[in-house]
Amino acid sequence: SNGMIVYMVEDHSLPAVDLQAFIRTGSIYDPVNKKGLAQMTGSVMRTGGTASLSGDELDEKVDFLGASLSSTIGTRRGSASLFVLSKDLEEGLELFADMLMNPVFEESKITLYKDQTMENLKARNDQPRRLLGLEFDRLLYGDHPFVWETDRAALETITRDDLIDFHNRYFRPNNVILAAAGDFDRDEMVRKLEFVFRSWTPEEIDFPSLPEVKVKNRPGVFMVQKEISQGYVNVGHFGVKDTNPDLYALDIMNFILGGGSFTSRITTKVRSDEGLAYNTGSRFVNQHDFPGTFYGYVQTKSSTVQYAVSLILDEFRRIRSERVSESEMETAKNYFLDSFPNRFSSSLNTMAAFAELEYDRFPLDYYDHYRANIEKVSRDEVLRVAKKYIKPDQMSIFIVGDIEACKAGSPDHPGSLEKWGKMTVIEPLDPMAASGGR
Repeated sequence: SNGMIVYMVEDHSLPAVDLQAFIRTGSIYDPVNKKGLAQMTGSVMRTGGTASLSGDELDEKVDFLGASLSSTIGTRRGSASLFVLSKDLEEGLELFADMLMNPVFEESKITLYKDQTMENLKARNDQPRRLLGLEFDRLLYGDHPFVWETDRAALETITRDDLIDFHNRYFRPNNVILAAAGDFDRDEMVRKLEFVFRSWTPEEIDFPSLPEVKVKNRPGVFMVQKEISQGYVNVGHFGVKDTNPDLYALDIMNFILGGGSFTSRITTKVRSDEGLAYNTGSRFVNQHDFPGTFYGYVQTKSSTVQYAVSLILDEFRRIRSERVSESEMETAKNYFLDSFPNRFSSSLNTMAAFAELEYDRFPLDYYDHYRANIEKVSRDEVLRVAKKYIKPDQMSIFIVGDIEACKAGSPDHPGSLEKWGKMTVIEPLDPMAASGGR
């Protein structure tokens, strides 16, 4: 009655209940000078106590019940979950509702969160793979909330009042979609939910407007200097949103190209045939509100970076120039059709799958048509989407590694990184800078 949307199913196979709430919020709504506010709010909601229980008391209650209780906020979605034995359902629901409605964000837990985050920030640029992902996304998206990361300057400005204000703004029952599954009676569960959330009043949410992502590819070679023996490489450009009708054909195409583990072309060529890398492939990362990314990736010795990149680009061109084989199509389709039931491997997963459709405003019959949409993808369709969405001449070749060693290559595979465009050295953002920035 307060506007919360609930998907639920009875499942009496085990004497337990699972709940998962999706809250329409995210770090995309962080203020520019308080990057990391949403993530902190989601974490300290759980650790920082409620109006009736301190954080430590809440931990003790959860432990005593043998339950689990959590909350988090990601880029474009908040979530909270509860697992509890069915005999303790009423008490578990009270704790779950109390955390969602009445967090107090104890100062001591905020301080603890900041201290732990500061330690993580100190090491962020020491992790080449993570650094590659952050800087590759920044290259494409620019200074957009979608790719913001917290830093020391922002972390130091966030106060308890900021967390309270963020929570008050987005945590309303009419902004929540709940998935529930387990050992309960459906009608009785509705009554219990009505009761525990009886004081939570709906309110219209004023979502901040978000800047549009300017889809402009950045061809060229971009490097971040790290004195390491390997190069961590992305070769790619902008991709598509997950509402794109070509997504089924793109999924099949990318599976064949580099997303299909050991069966994919890039893995076969770069890893199996040439022995250049253990970790290589390609990804179409589809986003909902923003265009995603497409890229090939490889982690290889500095001396073989150039050669590995050339092999990936060759595979990009090949899949754009000729139809894939019947056997490749069969393997790819079978993968998606055989793995499809995994989305519904448990009652909670099934309810959560439909709650996510609701969250993203997809039609609720989406899964009814999924298998047919995969099955009808043809070899001609794969070729069409490869030509349309893969643009070898617009690739950003982004490398984290020893610049001189990567440029030097090897006698067996001479060449020049500059043949793929102007080389730009990127100074990564320093998360510990007093004022933020590079």
